[in-house]
Amino acid sequence: MKPVGIIIPTQIEAGVLVRRISERKETAAQSRLFYEGFINKKPVVFCLCGIGKTNAAHGVTLLIERFGPSIVYMIGVAGAYPSSGLEIGESVVAEREVYGDEGLMLGTEFKGMAGLGLALADVGGKRYYNEFPLLVPDALKDCRHKGTFVTVSSCTGTLRLGREMEQRYGAICENMEGAAIAHICLLNGVPAAEIRGISNIIGDREGKPLDRSAILKASENVQEYFLERLFRRD
Repeated sequence: MKPVGIIIPTQIEAGVLVRRISERKETAAQSRLFYEGFINKKPVVFCLCGIGKTNAAHGVTLLIERFGPSIVYMIGVAGAYPSSGLEIGESVVAEREVYGDEGLMLGTEFKGMAGLGLALADVGGKRYYNEFPLLVPDALKDCRHKGTFVTVSSCTGTLRLGREMEQRYGAICENMEGAAIAHICLLNGVPAAEIRGISNIIGDREGKPLDRSAILKASENVQEYFLERLFRRD
């Protein structure tokens, strides 16, 4: 039986799931940490990929090539856009992922890859520009909050930019890994799904790190939600 693949950026976002893996085997490959084992008798393989698009693409490539998962679930935290109505600690499911800053910036105007005529992927004759599809599994379809996620290289730190991003993409939240993982999964023909916990509401920041307690709350909530929905005990 092919394992369920799980990819998470950081240890703080992963603790609940790691503790639930039985018969756990830990391995490392190219500085990426992997856990193999079982959750409620279902085989899983778990990758700690690191933060950002490059680390995420590297981690999920190794995950797919070395372990051949039937599906890849991305789990982590995200910042909610100001008009989303989301609250800290809530879990959200992605219907699609968008590269938020791949393109051309012209003053205050942004032109995406389609506007430049440059596709980021061509699969089965279909060209993909900034947007990549994701699966919403049956177990996650009744999540209260679903929508478009945006992947950025620089987190949005002002209310004005937050409003611009949510309006540009019709999005509810942003992160730093999701589009890269969706991209690699598409290239490899592996279904991908994404679920995140809201760790902050995007607004005017002073450059300080996010509240660690809020990150922990969001990450624990989303891991528990994922376990409840995907690994219910029979």
